[in-house]
Amino acid sequence: MTQINVKKFSLASGITGVIIYIGCFLLMSILGKSTLIKLANTLFHGMDFSNILRMDIPIIETAIGIILSFIFWGITGYILAFVYNKIS
Repeated sequence: MTQINVKKFSLASGITGVIIYIGCFLLMSILGKSTLIKLANTLFHGMDFSNILRMDIPIIETAIGIILSFIFWGITGYILAFVYNKIS
């Protein structure tokens, strides 16, 4: 069975996490609060986001979120590829 290149998969996972994070940021920037609440409530059935959704997120928090998202998903991708290679 083919082995996964752990470093490439880790990098791809990190980049994918950043793309999703930025997509979410853009969605929040484009949609109004009420539309965003409806969307979030639809995606996460059984939860009500009306009291916890914050629209005024500073750009520094967004930048930190992008960096942390890359690190988190990069590590997750590394572990996933490592485990896959061990069991295949």
